Amino acid sequence: MTTYTQAKPAGRPTWIDLSTSDMEGARAFYRALFGWDYDIGGPEFGGYTTARVDQRMAAGMIGNVDPEGVTFPVAWSLYFASHDIEADVTRAVALGATVLFPPMTVGEFGRMAGCIDPGGAVFSFWQAGQHTGAEVADEPGSAAWYELYAANAQQSSEFYSALLGAVAERMPGDLEYYVLKQGDEQLGGIMQIDPAWGDLPPNWAIYFAVADADQAVAIAVSHGGKALGPVDDTPFGRLATLMDPYGAIFKIIQLPA
Repeated sequence: MTTYTQAKPAGRPTWIDLSTSDMEGARAFYRALFGWDYDIGGPEFGGYTTARVDQRMAAGMIGNVDPEGVTFPVAWSLYFASHDIEADVTRAVALGATVLFPPMTVGEFGRMAGCIDPGGAVFSFWQAGQHTGAEVADEPGSAAWYELYAANAQQSSEFYSALLGAVAERMPGDLEYYVLKQGDEQLGGIMQIDPAWGDLPPNWAIYFAVADADQAVAIAVSHGGKALGPVDDTPFGRLATLMDPYGAIFKIIQLPA
């Protein structure tokens, strides 16, 4: 269990948010699943909703249609901490990324920018102002891991290593899987997409910690979500892949005691 009281070092995962087609429905679903409480922003921030675990900021939500009528995919997104967002976006582009939206200021809260990595996965940067990112991790209702499904895992590991000031360690075994690290701190994983999985686009998957994986799956399904496979036991915990009622895919993990 981890509580954060200040902005995270540059390159670390710092925030997650959901783009959804039904804000009210999504708030109800995730409240039932994770017990979240919410702060709902005013119209000047598009009703941006902050989810809290025991009063600590855990995640955000926003509608997937912007004020100009542009529709964005229903999905969870990952933000990396930045201390100089212009420089980080410039470096990302030099490494082969494309800019999804350039650095922009979000009131007094901070600055954000979005990119698409060379393999086609979306990621974002967040430079903290008053909003310092997630205040909780690794406990029920908060993010516990981040995992990129990549069309070319080696290429992606090289890109994110250079971008985030990290090293990528390949895990032993037949599965091509890299762990991104800054010193002893693990940032996330990069997994090679298997063609047998079907038409899976490159994407960053968010794992949420839960107290009981089987119970979480039952709650999700009873509130309109879907289980996209069985609950699996792994050396890292008991996990499952879920889809919320509006199409956003995420993972849950019951961490070892």
